[in-house]
Amino acid sequence: MHIDDLIIAVRPLIPFGSEAEAQVFLDGYESGDQIALISALYFGRSHVHYNEVGEDYSGYLFSGEMNRFWESGNVSEEEFARVLYGKNINLHAYYDAFLRCTDGSGYDRSKY
Repeated sequence: MHIDDLIIAVRPLIPFGSEAEAQVFLDGYESGDQIALISALYFGRSHVHYNEVGEDYSGYLFSGEMNRFWESGNVSEEEFARVLYGKNINLHAYYDAFLRCTDGSGYDRSKY
């Protein structure tokens, strides 16, 4: 699923009331879509105060090396719900930053 559609789907549920609620949401998506949400979250967290992709990320992002699976080695699937619940209301800011910076840098998110 396109990352934009995943972000649209998660927004009305933020903040999650519990880790269990986050898991129910995630259970509706394939593992590749789940990690895409986690990767976009961490990307956005690193770019909250930016309008474009930072220099330290742009090479990875535009080469395709940084993609929806970027965080798969850092966050296990068993932790996804905990991460979404733990980031709580900050998820809006993180996903906004992801969208803003990828837009500002002309990145085609259909590749994510």
